Amino acid sequence: MHQSVEQVSERMKLELRRHNYVTPNNYLELVSGYKKLLTEKHSEVGEQVGKLRSGLFKIDDTQEKVKAMSVELEEAKKQVAQFTKECEEYLSHILQQQEEAANQQKSLPGHHLSLTTSSQALESLNKKDLTEMKSYDRPPALVETVMQAVMTLLGKSPSWADAKKELGDTNFIKTLVNFDKNRITDQVLKKIGTFCRQKDFQPETVGRVSLAAKSLCMWVRAMEVQEGVEPKRAQLNAAKAQLADKQAALSDSQNKLREVGERLEELKRQYGEKEVMRESLRKKSEEMEVKLDRAAKLVTGLAGEKIRWEERGLEKDIHFLVGDCLLAAAFLSYMGPFLSSYRDELLNIQTVEIPCSPTFSFAAFLSKPTAVRDWNIQGLPSDAFSTENGVIITRGNRCPLIIDPQGQALKWIKNMEGLKVIEFGMADYLQVLENAIQFGNPVLLQNVQEELDPSLNPVLNKSLTRRLHDHT
Repeated sequence: MHQSVEQVSERMKLELRRHNYVTPNNYLELVSGYKKLLTEKHSEVGEQVGKLRSGLFKIDDTQEKVKAMSVELEEAKKQVAQFTKECEEYLSHILQQQEEAANQQKSLPGHHLSLTTSSQALESLNKKDLTEMKSYDRPPALVETVMQAVMTLLGKSPSWADAKKELGDTNFIKTLVNFDKNRITDQVLKKIGTFCRQKDFQPETVGRVSLAAKSLCMWVRAMEVQEGVEPKRAQLNAAKAQLADKQAALSDSQNKLREVGERLEELKRQYGEKEVMRESLRKKSEEMEVKLDRAAKLVTGLAGEKIRWEERGLEKDIHFLVGDCLLAAAFLSYMGPFLSSYRDELLNIQTVEIPCSPTFSFAAFLSKPTAVRDWNIQGLPSDAFSTENGVIITRGNRCPLIIDPQGQALKWIKNMEGLKVIEFGMADYLQVLENAIQFGNPVLLQNVQEELDPSLNPVLNKSLTRRLHDHT
């Protein structure tokens, strides 16, 4: 490699009349730089591959968790929809039952009042009133109809002769007041309904003929109404019981719905966190893949034999480091004076079978895209040749001598370093240089001619002495 540089330097001298001095110091710098780069890149590749493996594992783990939570989330949504539907059905049933219960409740007071009024009317009857009715040999039609209805309820013959005997019974009123309404059969109730539906079978109408018959008419109608009340009362009780059941079921469903809703919100929160985590890990993984071409193969090979592919990719990267580090160290030591065409020719070592990356790029190997972007912002041209020169300046072991007729490098270095600029013509340039070395500040010496001040040789050769508290 050293000999190749000497040969190309001679050719460049003939073609471009530009001298390049190749000294043993270049070779020593190549050896030391190679050892340093190889150690650095071994550590860097190992660290990056370790980070990539960890990131890929976390991505796989997160994706599995997200899948499981997605299934759980869908199940929770189904449960919410089911409970919501049940609650709507329960509410519909409850409204229906409440309406029915309200209707039944409305009808109870009137029926109760009718029964109470008829009982009071019976108790107001006295023996004189009954004797008046019993004295009829041929009673008025309304009186006879009322007694027929009374006798039918009592389960006796509705003839007037039997009715007169019943009126003569001293316990007649008591029998009516204490009458057991549950004894009324459907057949009797049907007959009583026939009497009650007659147009003139009304207490007010009967009262014009006989006050005693009026009270008995009220009692008959009350019995007919009360018999209709009992089924309604039973329906009311059943409706209330059913309403209570529905309310209990609704409360239970609402509790379940609330629990599922809370669980759903928690799942959504966790799901969102996992999605953010997964997306963050994915982006980090993509950045690593851009930095490590070899590491990209690890990601694509996860499907079947993840460990085998990782080990194989790592071995391949380490195998290439031998040639890549040699090329990079040689570039730093020798390539500064050469143009792009000469650099490309010298880098072509594939024929000597030194293992290196097929698409080796000096700038990409020793710099990061973010750093190159910052250099471009600070004034360094974005072409490949300028980028390579920027890497040589920042990574080289020797102080670089820059040929910069357009001042591009001067602008870039000033923006990048914020350094002190000195010239040979300045009276105190050595004092400024000494202070910069003492405090570790960068210095740019511009307008350098063919000859250098010998006082700069110790600085350029890095023959410096470190002092601590006035002790060498």
